[in-house]
Amino acid sequence: MKANREYKDSVFTLLFNDKKRLLELYNAVNETSFSNEDDIEINTLQNALFMGM
Repeated sequence: MKANREYKDSVFTLLFNDKKRLLELYNAVNETSFSNEDDIEINTLQNALFMGM
């Protein structure tokens, strides 16, 4: 069974389009404790392809 990546992406985008949740994710991943949601700027890419590290 092939994974539906568009579905997974849309769930992630919907969930983390909220600045409060996005800040919680950022703090958890980076082990930081930022608290000002207004410092966040959300940029969304449409149909982007990443081919390197």
